Amino acid sequence: MNINQLEWFCLAYEARSFAKAAEGAFVSRQALGKALAHLEGEVGAQLFERSEAGVTPTGAADAAYPIAQRIVADERALRRACAEASQAERPALRIAIANGVLRSLPAGLLARLEAAFPTLDFFIEKHYFLECFDRLEAGEVDFALCPAPREGSYQRWPVAEERVFVVADNALVSFDPDTCTLEDLESLVFFLPGDRGPNDLGLGRAMAERGLTRRTNTQYTDYDFITEKVIAGQGAALAPESALAPFVEAGLTTFPVPEPTVRWRVELLARQRELTEVERQVIAFLTAPASR
Repeated sequence: MNINQLEWFCLAYEARSFAKAAEGAFVSRQALGKALAHLEGEVGAQLFERSEAGVTPTGAADAAYPIAQRIVADERALRRACAEASQAERPALRIAIANGVLRSLPAGLLARLEAAFPTLDFFIEKHYFLECFDRLEAGEVDFALCPAPREGSYQRWPVAEERVFVVADNALVSFDPDTCTLEDLESLVFFLPGDRGPNDLGLGRAMAERGLTRRTNTQYTDYDFITEKVIAGQGAALAPESALAPFVEAGLTTFPVPEPTVRWRVELLARQRELTEVERQVIAFLTAPASR
């Protein structure tokens, strides 16, 4: 007696048809009929009355059905419990990635990361960059790949770095971009993603140190929407070099921020805690020069 015989018996009992039971079990009518005949031999009782109209369960089948049903259900529960336990024993790593960061990473880096650690389950999710910090601090993720981290005590490892550019419609730029100074940037209104944290990559700090005023619009947190606004000529924005394509295609003026400390720095962040050996290996992979 095996679990298939009991499962097929239950299907035949419920359908009152070997043909329908075979269809539900994805086996041939002949294979199912043969298995149930063997089952009848093993239990020493006829379970079905066969006729051209179909099959009719016998009294023995009525008695056997609830028992067989429980055995089949228990077998499925056993398999499920074992699979879940096995999955729970498999190490997992949760990484939150800020919007826009993927463009700065080497092509295929995350796919290579998964291939390099086949026994590790990766859960990679993309969020607004401040939400990445929130999830990291709440312990909902193990790592965050983010630019411009907020104040906080993090372990951090550099992954990528780029120049930052100003992008704006030509009509808004009243100065020569080739000789632009921080003073010139006072004439622009910058769309920034929200009003929490250092969301301008240090531009505001650099301007304030010179007594300059940085004008901003922080009502939008989605950078794709900010891109639309800037292309429509409603303000300026900051963009890493890897994100310039849509602005260049739209014919906007693009030029480097005239302050070398304003950089798009992508870092891998973790809370202050003891790292596992596999986490150290993942960090080494993501920060290795060969991965960049």
